[in-house]
Amino acid sequence: MALTGDVGEHRDRLIAFLDSQNIALEYTENIAPALGVSYGGKIAILPGQSPAEELVTLVHELGHEYLHKSERRTMTTATVRETEAEAVAFIVGQAIGLEMGRASSDYIQMYAGNAALLAESLEVVQRTSAVILDAITGESATTQNAPSASSPEAQDTIDAIAEVA
Repeated sequence: MALTGDVGEHRDRLIAFLDSQNIALEYTENIAPALGVSYGGKIAILPGQSPAEELVTLVHELGHEYLHKSERRTMTTATVRETEAEAVAFIVGQAIGLEMGRASSDYIQMYAGNAALLAESLEVVQRTSAVILDAITGESATTQNAPSASSPEAQDTIDAIAEVA
């Protein structure tokens, strides 16, 4: 199932948020076959994506901007970085009502991510997702309301993303 759904004003709010964070946005075919690339202060997006795909790609790349463009990058592997960024994209996409299908699960598995890795990263994924959701919905999605990493709700999130039993 492809990524679908109505992005409403969320795309415009996300682009405004990028601007407020001094993150430049560029549309270019030079990044193909990648859908998006984060350069640290700049995100490049492949043109021609559906609105839902574009929004989720932007969120994924913004996840990289927040989580992996600092000293933390050297403490993580590509598997961790891609799993975390895609988990952020999944949570935000699902929270705003997009039909995520298997895209996130397939992407995470392509990078050898799994439920254990997601559980280890859940706190930073939730915190980053909350910041982005707050920016694009205008509603506070603070981590105070987020489940702890050991809660049943957190395990449901992990299972939904990784689609593991």
